[in-house]
Amino acid sequence: MKTHTVSIAEGKKDFSKLINEAAENHEDIVVTKRGKPVAVIVSFEDYKLDARHRAYLNILKLREQVSPPGVTSEEILQESKDELERRSRI
Repeated sequence: MKTHTVSIAEGKKDFSKLINEAAENHEDIVVTKRGKPVAVIVSFEDYKLDARHRAYLNILKLREQVSPPGVTSEEILQESKDELERRSRI
């Protein structure tokens, strides 16, 4: 994946060209303000992949927080079913 950097002023002049480069060539364009990166222009496909990746990482993080170490998901599922059965008998 190719990456290049443009200032905001350069980006304003060639915005359509930058969008096409990102969309067609899957290039990442880093936009800078006073020499510091402030944004990135990426293709929509790459954005969707990144969003899915971040969502997956969040799921893994939550799973780590919720499930005790050494306990399988099957054990948690069975315990949940058993608890529901106990509650339905009351």
